[in-house]
Amino acid sequence: MNQYDSNKLNKLVENFDANYIVKYIHELIDSWINVGILKYANYSHLIELEDWWKLEKEFDCLSKMFSYLPNEQEFKDKIEGLKHGDIVTETFKTRKNDLKSFLMTKSVNFSQTYLKNFDWSLKLVHSSDKHAKLDELKCLLTLETEKVSSNENLTLMELDKYQLDNLINTLETIENVK
Repeated sequence: MNQYDSNKLNKLVENFDANYIVKYIHELIDSWINVGILKYANYSHLIELEDWWKLEKEFDCLSKMFSYLPNEQEFKDKIEGLKHGDIVTETFKTRKNDLKSFLMTKSVNFSQTYLKNFDWSLKLVHSSDKHAKLDELKCLLTLETEKVSSNENLTLMELDKYQLDNLINTLETIENVK
């Protein structure tokens, strides 16, 4: 992800008034979710073509930051100094569901492997060749995955309590991003 730079973005939108910023963001998000088209012709009197491409990258970075930060105030703090920052925040807030949907679709397309099913069971390990009395719980997790263009794949994992806690925490973090 590109690093956000308010000076760079301010230079790119220096000719945009509040109405054009709102219009641009809505059309940009519409183009990301395939319900509209963002046309340079509508903005050519405000920005050069080369800067037009940079502007989309900057707003892509901003939208990711907005979606991943835990609350709106942190986002406002990060974009302090941005021309029309409050308008950008309000517009992103209005389109929050569309942004999340877009980012989820983008991340799903990153991998062509999907989780089809899973199964789990617990086993109690009483001892091992290294320890006479162990009494440790293990979680046996079977993941059934499928690739878009190939057959199913089974993955069997044996997890101790620490590994299982780590997996659960990671999945909860992913769920919170949604």
